[in-house]
Amino acid sequence: MNELRDRLQELADGYARSTSPPGPVAARRRGRRRRRRAVAGIVVAGMLVVGASVGLLPALKLPRPSQPARPTPAPQVPQLAAWFHATYVPSGFQLANDRERPVERLRTPPIRGAQSFRLVKGNGEFTVSVNPDLRQLDVARETRTYPSVRLVQVRGHTGLLFPRRPDNFYTGLTWEERTGLVMQVLGSQGVPDRMLLDVAEGLRIVGTSGGKIEITVGPRPPGWIRVGRGTRWPSLGEYLTVLPRKHEQTFTKGRGRRPYFVIAEIRGQFAPLRSADKPKLVPETTRESVRVHGYPALLDHDPINHFLEVTWREPGGIELSVQAAEDLGRREVLAIAEGLRQP
Repeated sequence: MNELRDRLQELADGYARSTSPPGPVAARRRGRRRRRRAVAGIVVAGMLVVGASVGLLPALKLPRPSQPARPTPAPQVPQLAAWFHATYVPSGFQLANDRERPVERLRTPPIRGAQSFRLVKGNGEFTVSVNPDLRQLDVARETRTYPSVRLVQVRGHTGLLFPRRPDNFYTGLTWEERTGLVMQVLGSQGVPDRMLLDVAEGLRIVGTSGGKIEITVGPRPPGWIRVGRGTRWPSLGEYLTVLPRKHEQTFTKGRGRRPYFVIAEIRGQFAPLRSADKPKLVPETTRESVRVHGYPALLDHDPINHFLEVTWREPGGIELSVQAAEDLGRREVLAIAEGLRQP
């Protein structure tokens, strides 16, 4: 209606200008028209902004570029091929033993096809098997991961030997026989390194039509008998793999005396530590979420067996834990954990 009035007024003004010069009344009318047009422009601009904000103008919205998928990072290796050591030890405690051993697989069935042999008179046992978890052996990476490993030649391949040491109960030899087949010979009770190599060289390894692997152990010196499944003598070697390995340090105030604490380190653990991944030993165990070295950790208290344990994971696939008799106390257990460092 205002625009129609302005248009009629413009026609009248044009006619008046053709008959007489414009006066002050015409100037005031032109000013009112300019103000109306300015106000109308502001109102239209505001409506456009509101419409875009509530989705009334979808044509003005540009599609967002899709985010490129992030590549899965490769597993890291520890910064140093050295075990963690304690920089804080409570007063009166001293190192009782320092040992390295394979990781037990007691929650899984025995390794299929594993063959164990024990010396009848004296000490010594070895187990031959296919590693059930590894399909490829990264020799370079494992060499940078474990401080005690040695490179050896096995059946024409480069293998890894975890040699005999004074405090170690287990030795181990592993190699990749062919693509997808990682073999291992685990020794215990003082079996010499040379014997592991001799056993490996004497193996006959063939594949069957059903995809299974048949292993024949070569001739052995007199006095060695078959143990494990199918015999009357059990063998823990059927539940162990050469890799990954575990390092343990036990501190006491004298052998066999309480309280004590044990520092355990397992490598090759790359998944984040979660409560569901670490089952409680007994239902009565209480669990608390804490932090060690800035990383999430789980602090367990087992009142039946009277111990505390804190567990966490460091970069490079390193899982660390400190287990101690509950007499030591929560504060001291966490102080020991915070003091663990690589040399």
